[in-house]
Order: sequence, then C-alpha cells, then structure tokens
Amino acid sequence: MRAIRFHYRPARYLWTRWVAKRRPALALGPLGCISLDDVEPPALPGPDWVRVETTLSGICGSDLAAVTAHDSFTLEPFGAYPFTFGHENVGRIVETGPEAARAGWSVGERVVVNPMLACAQRGLEPPCAACARGEYGLCRRTTDGITGNGPMIGYCPAVGGGWSRWFVAHVSQLHRPGDLPDEVAVLTDPFASALRGVLLHPPARAGETPDGGEDDVVLVIGAGSIGALTVKALRLTGWTGTIAVLGRYRFQLELAERAGADLVFGSRKEAYDWAASLPGARAFKPTLAPRFVEGGPSLVYDTVGSAGSISDALALTREGGRIVLVGAAARLSADWTRVWYRQLSVAGVFAYGLVPYDGRRRDIYDVSLELMQRDGFAELGMLTHVFDLEDYRAGLSAALDKDGHRSIKVAFKPGD
Repeated sequence: MRAIRFHYRPARYLWTRWVAKRRPALALGPLGCISLDDVEPPALPGPDWVRVETTLSGICGSDLAAVTAHDSFTLEPFGAYPFTFGHENVGRIVETGPEAARAGWSVGERVVVNPMLACAQRGLEPPCAACARGEYGLCRRTTDGITGNGPMIGYCPAVGGGWSRWFVAHVSQLHRPGDLPDEVAVLTDPFASALRGVLLHPPARAGETPDGGEDDVVLVIGAGSIGALTVKALRLTGWTGTIAVLGRYRFQLELAERAGADLVFGSRKEAYDWAASLPGARAFKPTLAPRFVEGGPSLVYDTVGSAGSISDALALTREGGRIVLVGAAARLSADWTRVWYRQLSVAGVFAYGLVPYDGRRRDIYDVSLELMQRDGFAELGMLTHVFDLEDYRAGLSAALDKDGHRSIKVAFKPGD
C-alpha cells in the first residue's frame, strides 16, 4: 500500500528546519524528510486488535511541525522511524482479531480511533501509575510492549497511521461515531484536544475566581482548528460569559464567531487595547521590554504554542490568572517575569485521558463524541480541503498556507 512517511536523517532534518523557516513549502521537496512510499500493511499485534481502512485522516499542527522540522528534539527518545503519519482518523473495520470479534466489533463498522498507545494497548500489566489513574496520555512506557517505540498511531511504525489505506488499532481505542458524517467525525481528535483543556481548566464564576469578585474573562489565542474548537467546547460545557479570540485571518475569525466567540481581534493591537479597556485594567510599556496589561483577561487558552502567542499570553493575563497551553508548544523563548511577579499559573494539556464530566470521570473521546452528536458541528464548515495520498504535497501545502488556501482542517482520503 502507499503511505506518507517521515524519515529521520539528522543532516536532512537540520536542512529542512533551516529552509522551512524561509519557505515552508520547500520542506515538501525531495530533500525533505517525508515521502510517499510503498510499504507492507502492518500486522495485527494481537488477538484484540483490528485493521482499519482509513476513510479520512486529518492533518494536525503537530504533523506540520514534524514535516517542517520545527518539533522538539525532546521527543526523539520516544520515536521510531520511518513512521506513517495520521492520528486524526475515521475509518471502517476490515479485519478483526478473535478477541476483538468477541468484544463486539465486526467487519464493516465505522469507527473513530483514539490514537494513544499506552499500557493497555501495549499489553503491559500492571499498568504504570499514570495509566492506573486514568491519565493514559502520561503513560511512562511509550517505548515498551508489543508496539515498541512510538507514543500513538500516526507516529509508531508497528501500527501505521491514517495517511495510508490501512492501519491497526486495539479494541480499547475504538469508538462508534453514530450518525456523525465522516466530515465531522474526523474532527473528534482535535475537539478532544480542545475539550480536555476546557474540562481540566474551566472558567470560573464570580466568587470562584482568584479575586473572588467577578466572572472569568476568557481569551483564546489562535483562531484555527483548535482555537475555534476551544470556543465551541466552552459553549457546549455551559460557559455563557465573555469569550474573546485573537487570530490572524478574517476567515478564521468568522469561524470563531460561528463557534460562539463574543469578540474577535485580527491584530495584537486590538487585543491589547481591549484588555486594557477592561474594568480596572491598565497598559504599560517598559522602555526595554514589550508592553503588558495589568487587569487583563483572567483565563487565557493558548492554542498556537508559538513564541509570539506565549509572549502575548504572558503579557495579557491578569495578575493571579491562568494560562492553559492547548497548542503543541515546543522550543520557545519568552520573558517569564510576570509568571512569578504576578503569580500566573501555567498549565499544559495533552489530549488523552479521563476528564471530570457530569459528576464523574469519563474518557475524553466518549465525552467529545457525546457533545459532537448533541450539537451540529457541520455548520462550522471546518473540513475545507480533502486530498488523495498521491497529491500529498498539494495537501500539505494547503495546510501550511492557510491564508492563501483559506484552509482550516485539511484531510487525506486514501481511497483504493
């Protein structure tokens, strides 16, 4: 079968990083780290696994970071190469192991697949401490077990990924999408990323906030897929207070408004002016440091994870406020003075694990699909482009050049 794979060669990786800073599309050429290869389909690792034929597989920001070599070397010990991309997957079961069949899964069923490969999927007993408490996204053993190196489907050679016709998945990773169309079901993984940040770090009402006197004022930095879905997650979980969004492009800001944002800003100046206009707020501009605001928004979700977005979050968040990193931040430089001087709380959120919902702890994929089925995501129009694998350079170019293509979520449809 054909598969879009990442090949790690240190010299080529460093060249790709250098050239992609200047022109990202050059990372897609013959000297880059990705290629469309002919490979053997992965075998079922055990009797409780299934083979899935990919219907749609989304392109994630973390995929683009790998393609352009802008991800972090910190994650290298957990990787194995070459791997097949694709962790935002909806597909159809085409083969079941005997235990998977006994568990009620059958050939022909549509599935959405949670990509995380933790202790349960690796066949490791007893589970590590993180998996035992439901934080399987923090599994300590992502280099062990029957799947070997690679933390998830889409980054693990033993199981493959959705940027190919077939990959394999453990029964514990399978979820039924119900009547959600494929174009919406493929958003489950990015919605889970956004929703988990909101459920673990929700906005607070007056009396619950650090100052105890008023509702949280929420700012979402980034109006791409994760930014818009963070707004949607806030509204679907009952937040009726102010949500402001800082984004780059008009079409992204229109998406944020459809998702439920009250205020949208297309420039940093607009966002800083708004923050400084909040009751009791005040803007400052040091002579040798960037501007900042005292009394700005009290809860900031950074869905971008860039040096600029982190700097804005640190500069805008109110004293005693919270910053939630939902974006895949990597190697960044920022002035952290206000973290200690204004006692800001900074939390990182990885997509996978249990969350508090309706008075109990539930898996983030179950909650995500429940909310997606409750409220129409189709009107958001988030899946803007679909490409065949053979057109992978065009697909990745569309995902990289959001303004030029007006792209939000781009996906591959492997086909026959």
